[in-house]
Amino acid sequence: MGITINRPVVIKAIVTESFKRLYVQDLEEAIKRVDAIEQQLISQIRRAELERTLTPQARAIRQQLELDAARQDAAKAELEIRLREAQQLALNSEFTQGTVESLVEVSVGDNLFTKLGRTEIVVKDGIIMEIREQ
Repeated sequence: MGITINRPVVIKAIVTESFKRLYVQDLEEAIKRVDAIEQQLISQIRRAELERTLTPQARAIRQQLELDAARQDAAKAELEIRLREAQQLALNSEFTQGTVESLVEVSVGDNLFTKLGRTEIVVKDGIIMEIREQ
């Protein structure tokens, strides 16, 4: 008798010109989206400042807007770092894209560490090139 359990599987991409171009483009678009959100928040903060009423509720809303703007700024900074890293990726190197879950069957007598060991799928332009199990 065995059971099926989840295990993480790392997805790695072999860096090609196509991968690099699409990744950089995705990051640039994400930065533009964050910029747009940030601009909306800034305009809402300015509108709140123009209103002369300084009720506790208005102050709380303004503080929340400022907090949201700071979060967007931090997100933008992180995206810009990732963009610089993406632009410097070496062709044919491996880039970790993320993790997915996989099911694995385990039974009495199995080595759990082997079954749950690091598993990687290596892709090149979306095509699986290799499956590594350690």
